[in-house]
Amino acid sequence: MPHFTFPSFSGALVGTAIFSISVMAIATIPESTAHLYQISLYVDRFARDTGRETYELDKNIGFNLILDGMDDTLKGLLGATAGTNYGENNSLMAITRNYSGPALVAAGVIAILLGFVGKLAGLVQTVPLAVSGGLAIYLFGVIGMQGIALMQEHKVSMFDPRNLAVGATIMVVGIGGNIGYEGGFLPIPILQGLFPSGLPAIATAAVLGIIINAVFLIFKPPMAETEVLDEAVTAAD
Repeated sequence: MPHFTFPSFSGALVGTAIFSISVMAIATIPESTAHLYQISLYVDRFARDTGRETYELDKNIGFNLILDGMDDTLKGLLGATAGTNYGENNSLMAITRNYSGPALVAAGVIAILLGFVGKLAGLVQTVPLAVSGGLAIYLFGVIGMQGIALMQEHKVSMFDPRNLAVGATIMVVGIGGNIGYEGGFLPIPILQGLFPSGLPAIATAAVLGIIINAVFLIFKPPMAETEVLDEAVTAAD
C-alpha cells in the first residue's frame, strides 16, 4: 500500500509548507492551460485530416482548471503534492495520434495499480535504461515542439518585444534556475522565512511570466511604426 498521510497544521515550518505548496499549485495553472490548448490543437487537426467534426477542447479551460483544483485538494488531504495533467501524455498522443478517451482511462487505472502492486511496478522497472531514457528524450522534446506548433498555429509574433520579454524571462529563470542550482532553488533572500532553501525556479518563472505579462497589459507600450502602418492600411481598405 502507498503511504497515506493527513495534513498537519503544527510545527515551525507549517507556514512555509502551506505557502510553498500554494505557489506550486499556482504554477501548474499556466502549465495545465497550455496542455489543454496543445491537445485541442492536435485533436482538431487530426479531426480535420480525417474528415470529422472538430471538438474545440480549448473552450473547456475553466472546467479543466476546476478539476485540477479538486485534484490538488484531494491530493493535499492524502499527503501528496499539487499535480497537473502531464505534457508527456500529450506528446504520446501526438506521436501515436491516439486520442481515445477509453485508452486514457485505462492508462490511469494501470497507473493506480502500479502504486498498489509492487510486482507490477517491478515489471516496469525491468525496461532497459537506454529504452526508457530514449523515450524520455523523445517525449520531453515533443512537449517543447508542441509549444512551437501552438505559437505557429495562433500566429504569435516572436518579433514582438513583449512576447520576447515574457518568454525570455520564463526560459532563463525556469530552465536556467532549475539546472544551475541544486534542487532547482534560486538563492534569492526574498521570502527567506517561507523559503529557507531558496525560491523554486519553475514556480518562480511561471509567476514572473504572469506578472510581466500583466504589467504589459496594464501599461501598454506605444505602438510601433509597423503597427501604425498596418492600421492605416486596414483603415484604407
